[in-house]
Amino acid sequence: MALPKDPRQKMINFMYLVLTAMLAMNVSAEILNAFDIVNDSIRTSNNSIDSKNTVTYKQFAKLMASDAAKVGPLNEKANKVKSLSAAAYTYIENLKNEIIKESGGLNEHKEIKGKDNLDAATRVMENQKKGPALEKELAELRKSMLDLINPKDRAAFEANLPLQIIEPPQKGPAKKTWTTYHFNMVPSIAAITILGKFQNDIKNSEAMIIDKLLKEVSEDDFVFDKLEAFVSLNSKNFTAGQTLEAKVVMGAYSSTVNPTIIINGQPVTASEGKGVYTTTVGGIGEHTISGVVELVKPNGQKVTSPFTETYKVGASATSISADKMNVLYIALQNPITITAAGVPAEKIQASISGGGGSITKKGPGEFIVTVSQTGKATINVSAEVDGKVKSLDSKEFRVKQIPDPVMKIGFNKGSTMKAADFKAQGGLRADLEDFLFEGVKYSVVGYRMGIDSRGREYAEGESTSEYWPNKSDIQGAIRAAKPGDLIYFENIKVKGPDGRVRSMQNFNIKIN
Repeated sequence: MALPKDPRQKMINFMYLVLTAMLAMNVSAEILNAFDIVNDSIRTSNNSIDSKNTVTYKQFAKLMASDAAKVGPLNEKANKVKSLSAAAYTYIENLKNEIIKESGGLNEHKEIKGKDNLDAATRVMENQKKGPALEKELAELRKSMLDLINPKDRAAFEANLPLQIIEPPQKGPAKKTWTTYHFNMVPSIAAITILGKFQNDIKNSEAMIIDKLLKEVSEDDFVFDKLEAFVSLNSKNFTAGQTLEAKVVMGAYSSTVNPTIIINGQPVTASEGKGVYTTTVGGIGEHTISGVVELVKPNGQKVTSPFTETYKVGASATSISADKMNVLYIALQNPITITAAGVPAEKIQASISGGGGSITKKGPGEFIVTVSQTGKATINVSAEVDGKVKSLDSKEFRVKQIPDPVMKIGFNKGSTMKAADFKAQGGLRADLEDFLFEGVKYSVVGYRMGIDSRGREYAEGESTSEYWPNKSDIQGAIRAAKPGDLIYFENIKVKGPDGRVRSMQNFNIKIN
């Protein structure tokens, strides 16, 4: 976390330590000239740091123009650092001027006249108490700067911030204060250099902190290295005449960081920043796909984003129909299933014209049609599309009566019957064979029955139901039936579910 130093800065620090140590040894005037050199180097270094910091502040200004809400708090801290640094730098510059003034001022070469003056720094810094004030000023500046650092990073900055207030080493019985250690009986040029070093520490600390603040602007941001066009449609299914709306965006993502993806409760493996989810769809209608995407920021913070998307499953657009089978039967509840590609089944509506018909919705895409007149009927299909009812299609149907039944005695419908089988039956029945609708029944409402039996008189009787006529001669002839007898059925009447009484064809059987 320490601020990197270039070779020039390292040399300045090294020379400062060496010259300070030599000063304590009362080294000759050549050392004083060396302090001049170090002081000049410190000034040059400060100017260089100033230029670098100016670039950083310009970067803040540029970022503020593009995203003030995000950059604003950090820019405010950076400006606070700038203000604190400038105030402290000026404060020290004024102290330097006072020491120079006490040393006789500057000569015509802008050099300190009394470089070797041992009293000037002592008077200003110790006697006038400017040294303790400076110590306090630097300590408060350090604290104020550290307060602007994110708490999680503060410990590292406390150890590495160039601006340090270090207690002087104590040698001998007399305890030295910070002011005494730095400014008591030191040549003016040495005091000026020491103060310049403090200014250099301030500039370096300012640079270190604003660099960190600038880094914080984007350190929590995701780094994206891929761009891809994404299109979102207002629907997943369309029919002719609908309006298609496409939202097109350029999406950015990282191909090196794979998110955690959960879709419909199942984890999806991501590769190169993208996850691909596949499933087999089923069930006509609208369905939902939902889940969450979780990505970890560079700072370790997890960002979770839920999503929900709907899609529609429709019946196959392929239609195969038997043209001769488009029939609606009178008096029956004719079931009709209607689908329209791209339209949810629950949105489909239908109406009927002709055939004395009516249509009732039973469920999504399911209808019941009833008709009362033979001829033709047309079913018209419409649906709600984009908030408006739109006509989709129509289909013509033939309207027919329910077919006639087949007359039977028991299960026999032929022209011959065994005597035992005939005697076991109780009447005549009407069955509707091979009909598409199950449970459609006819009832026998009347017929005339005659039995021509050899050795017996011809027996005849009327019935008003499916049961044999309730006449003694007929009942006797039935019980005495034998091979060779002929049974006649005439004027047969049946009634179907439509309530209409139909006349059936006469028939007869021979007992064998």
